[in-house]
Amino acid sequence: MNSNRKQNRHSASLKKNFVGLAGILMVMALTACSNEPEDSGAAQNMQTEPEVSEGTEQKVQTEPEVSGGTEQNMQTEPEVSEGTEQNMQTEPEVSEGTEQKVQTEQESAVDKQETADSERTAEELLDLFINGLIEAVDSADPASAFYISDLNMDSGEWDSFSIGEKVDLDNDGENELIINGPYGGMYLDARDNGVYKFAAGGGTAVTVSYTWYNGAVWIMYSNRSSAGFEFYHMEKYEGADNLTAEMNFGEEFNLDNAEAGIKYTLNKTEISHEEYTALCSKIFAAEVSTD
Repeated sequence: MNSNRKQNRHSASLKKNFVGLAGILMVMALTACSNEPEDSGAAQNMQTEPEVSEGTEQKVQTEPEVSGGTEQNMQTEPEVSEGTEQNMQTEPEVSEGTEQKVQTEQESAVDKQETADSERTAEELLDLFINGLIEAVDSADPASAFYISDLNMDSGEWDSFSIGEKVDLDNDGENELIINGPYGGMYLDARDNGVYKFAAGGGTAVTVSYTWYNGAVWIMYSNRSSAGFEFYHMEKYEGADNLTAEMNFGEEFNLDNAEAGIKYTLNKTEISHEEYTALCSKIFAAEVSTD
């Protein structure tokens, strides 16, 4: 009876172990099954790796496209260079504009200089002549222009010239320049942006000087070339090119009538010795010699 119980217990134990072993095998089988998808997934991942490699290759392949873009940029650089060349080509146009601007400025400077020249005072013009920078012109002969260097200046000889005073000789409010010299030298007037000779001595028969008479300056030409003969011609100006009055007076011995003595005249009219003496005293008292 007891042996049957033991045998039953042993059979039950084997059955239990078998069931346990079967369970373990089932768990192992399930585990193996569950691991297979993971392996296939890994395999799939391994299979997809070439796709990644292909993507990488595609990326690598696309790099030449980037390089192509770089090449395109490099190709477009000559366009920039062309633009630069175009700018360089347009530079002469800027230079032309600059030249035009410079030319305009030069023309403006010339205009300003001409305006400044036209606005020069009589004093400035006379100083320019003294300094040898401009010429003087004979009012009676416009073709006879001369510089101060053309004159025999300060040589100490009898026929040499020297710079004299500046005096208003033509009653226009502006000074004229006296060039002292033989026979009274010459008188220069500045007007119309130039210097002009308007009075000068011309030998023993025509010696120039100036005097004050009746409230104005008169240019006087004297002729004392012959014994017993004196003749004077006077001119009054209001501006060197505007002669407003003249006067002639003198004395001469009548060779045909010795008993008649000396004849005195004023503007071709005979006057008395007293009248002539009074006239000469006024004129010669204020006379200024410039020889």
